[in-house]
Amino acid sequence: MLLRVFHRFASTSNATRATSFTYPQRLERSSTAILESLNSCVQQDGGNPAYLFMDDPFLIPTSSHEKRQLALSKASGKKAARWIIDRYSYAFFHDVATPSIPSYFPNYTFNENEFIEPDETTLYKLMNWNKITKAYEIYKKCLEDKIDIADSCKYALFDLLCIYNSDNPMEALLPEEDWYRRDLFETNQAGSIKRTWKENGLAEQMFEELKQTATNEQKTRLYNSFASGLLKYNHIEKAMTTIEEMKQANIPIDLTTYNYLLRSTSYIKESYDMRWQFILDCLQEMKQNSIQPNLRTFNSILYTLRRCSTYERGPALALALLNEMRQCGIEPSLGSWAHLIMIFYPNDQLGYETQILPQIIDELEKQYELNGNQFEWKDIDDSEFFFNAMFKATVNCRDIDLAKRIHRFLMKGSNSRFIPDGFKEQMYYANLFRLLFRVDIPEHVLPLWESAVPNIYSPSMNVVEDLIEFISTWNIKEYYVRLWSDLLMLGFIDHRQNNRRILDRYLFLLVRTTQEKLSDEQMKQYANIARQVLKRFPLQSEESEQQLNNTNDNQQQETTADQQRKTQLRPFQQKFEYDGHLLSNLISLLIPADDWEASWSLYEYYLSNRNTLINPLNERSLMSLLSLATKKNYIDRALDIIETINEFGYECLSDALDLLNRNGNLNKQDRQRLRTIQKNSSLESAHNVKLV
Repeated sequence: MLLRVFHRFASTSNATRATSFTYPQRLERSSTAILESLNSCVQQDGGNPAYLFMDDPFLIPTSSHEKRQLALSKASGKKAARWIIDRYSYAFFHDVATPSIPSYFPNYTFNENEFIEPDETTLYKLMNWNKITKAYEIYKKCLEDKIDIADSCKYALFDLLCIYNSDNPMEALLPEEDWYRRDLFETNQAGSIKRTWKENGLAEQMFEELKQTATNEQKTRLYNSFASGLLKYNHIEKAMTTIEEMKQANIPIDLTTYNYLLRSTSYIKESYDMRWQFILDCLQEMKQNSIQPNLRTFNSILYTLRRCSTYERGPALALALLNEMRQCGIEPSLGSWAHLIMIFYPNDQLGYETQILPQIIDELEKQYELNGNQFEWKDIDDSEFFFNAMFKATVNCRDIDLAKRIHRFLMKGSNSRFIPDGFKEQMYYANLFRLLFRVDIPEHVLPLWESAVPNIYSPSMNVVEDLIEFISTWNIKEYYVRLWSDLLMLGFIDHRQNNRRILDRYLFLLVRTTQEKLSDEQMKQYANIARQVLKRFPLQSEESEQQLNNTNDNQQQETTADQQRKTQLRPFQQKFEYDGHLLSNLISLLIPADDWEASWSLYEYYLSNRNTLINPLNERSLMSLLSLATKKNYIDRALDIIETINEFGYECLSDALDLLNRNGNLNKQDRQRLRTIQKNSSLESAHNVKLV
C-alpha cells in the first residue's frame, strides 16, 4: 500500500505543469438563456393539461367551453388583482424578488393635474405612458404659449399619431384573452378590406402643421410616416395621393412605406397583371434609390400574389421570388412558406398535382436542424404556416402520411407556439382528425387521438360525429363504452339541444350492436349507460312539472336562500326534451339486461306525453318490450303494447299477435281482447295469424 502511494506521488510530482492559465472567452447570453435552455428540453405532453389549466384534478377543464370559461375567468381575476394593486398602491411596495420585477409593482396613476404646465418634458412623459391624445393637447398648448419644442419631440409625437391612428394604443391583451381574441374582438373575419383611418384626425391636423415648416430631411420622415399610417389603416386613395405628391416633390420613399405599399397592391390595382407590374415598378424604384429589401418586403409581395388566387403565373413568380431572397441573403421565414402554400393551392380543388407541400416540409426540416432545432419568430405571418400546411395537406392533398409528418414537426421543440390562437388550433386538429377518420386505420388513429384529447385539443361536435362514424365503420366494440366516458368528459352529454345529435348517434350505435351476440357484461354496460342518461335527464311529464312548481310556490318561505335561487332559475334553464327515437333507443338498451321497470317507465312516459313528443316508438323497441313482458307473464301490459303497435300500423303486428298467442297463460278475457285487436287491424298480415 505504501509502495502504491509512493509511486502515485512520484508520478504527479514529475508531471509538467502549465505556468499560465488562459480564461475562456466570455459568451454574451440573454437574461433568459437558462430558461430557454430548460424550455428546449421540454416538449408538449398530451398526457397533462396545459399550465394555464392546472388545478385540482376535479376542476381541470376538458371541453372547449370549460377551457374558454376558465381562461377568461383567470384573465378577469388578473385584471381585478391589478386594479387592487393600483388602487391601494401604498400596500404593495415590499419587494422580495431579486432582480426586481417592475410589472409586480403598482402602475403609475396618471393625474392630469400634474400636467398643467406644458413643456417638452411633459410631452415625453405622456408619450412614454401611451397618453397620445393628451400629449397632442399639451403640444397645442405649447404652441399657444409659444414654448419651444425640439423637432425630434414633434416628429416622435407625429409618428405615434400615425401608428395608432390618432388615438391612444389599446392595452395589451393578457395571454388568456389573446388566445381567444378572435371570439372576443375580431368582427371583420371575412377578409374584406375595411377603412379604419380617422378622417381629419389628429394625425392629419399635425401633418398639415408640420408640412409648412419642415426641412427636406424632415419632410422625408413626415411624408413616409403619414403614408405608412394611411396604408396601414386602409385609406388607399389618400395614401396614393400622398405618395404621388412625394414623387413630384422628389421626397424619397423609405423601406417601411414600400413594404406597406407592396402589401396593399391588391387594393390599388384590379387585374393580376397590373398588380404584378406595379410590384415590379416599386422594386425598380427601390433599386434606383439603393434601398435593400428585407424579409417583410418579400413576404408582402408573396401576400399580394396569394391574393391573386387564379393567376397562372403566380406559382412561377413565387419560386422566382424565393430564389431572389436567397441571392439577397435573406432566409425565408415560416410566413414566406405559408404564403407559398396558398399560392400553389389557391382553393380546395387546385394544386393536388404540384406536390410542392412535401418539398416545403423537406426544406423546413433541414432549416430546422441547421438553426439548432428551433425556429425564430421573424414575421407576423409566421403564425399561419402550420394552419395552412395542415389545411392543404388534408383538404387538397388528402395525404395522411404528409399530415402526420406535419403534426410531428409541430410537436418538435417549441414549434407549437406558431399556432397563435384557439381558433387556428381547433381548425388544425379538426382537419387532421377528420382526414384520419376517413382513410386511416384504428391502430394508427386512436393512439394519436388519445395523445391529444382532451388536454391539447377539445374536439367540436362535427369531429365527434366523425369519430362515432369511424368507430361504427370499423366496429371497434371495445371502444364503445370508453367512448361514453369521452363524451361525458368533453361535455357533449348535457341539456344543450345542439348536442342531442351526439347522444342520438351514440345510442343508435349501441342499439345496432345489440342485434349481435353480446356477453352478459356488455349488455350490463349498455344498460348502465341508458340508466345514466335517465339519471342525468329525469323523466318528468308536464302535469308533474306543474305540480312541482305549485309545491315550490307553497314551500318558498320555508326554503333557504340558495334553494329559492335555484327555484327561481328553474323556468329559465333549458329543458331536455325526449322524443320517440331517443326513448326507443333507451328501451332497446335496457331490455337485454331485463330491466323491466325502467323500460316500462319509458313506455308510460311516451303514452302520457305522446301529444307533445315528436316521432313514435319504433317497432324494434316495442317488440323487445313485448318479449320481456311475455317472458315475465305481464299479460295486461303485453296487450297494451300490442294495441300501441296496432295503432301505429306497424307490420310487426302479426309477429306480436303470434308471440302472445303462443303464451299458455292467457285467459278467456285476454284472448277476446287479442281477437278484438286483430279484428280492428287494417293490416292483411295480421288477419292471417290464427289465434287460439
